[in-house]
Amino acid sequence: MDWLPERIENFRKANGLTRKALGQLVGVTVTTVYQWERGLRNPSRTTQILLSRIEEEMKMKKGKEGMEPWGSGKRKKSR
Repeated sequence: MDWLPERIENFRKANGLTRKALGQLVGVTVTTVYQWERGLRNPSRTTQILLSRIEEEMKMKKGKEGMEPWGSGKRKKSR
């Protein structure tokens, strides 16, 4: 799937990232991220692959936040 301007902006906002933070993750400037989001430039194929990997990592991280690790649940004391 291509990284269209709307997808880039939605991804960034959904994950609470600033343009600066997203740029740092993929090694580009704030201006470049802005240009992607406005459709003035497109991320390179390599950067699109990196964005996809970061997206997967974020999804996995969000999925794990709602889960309790084994053994962390509270037990009722036996009487």
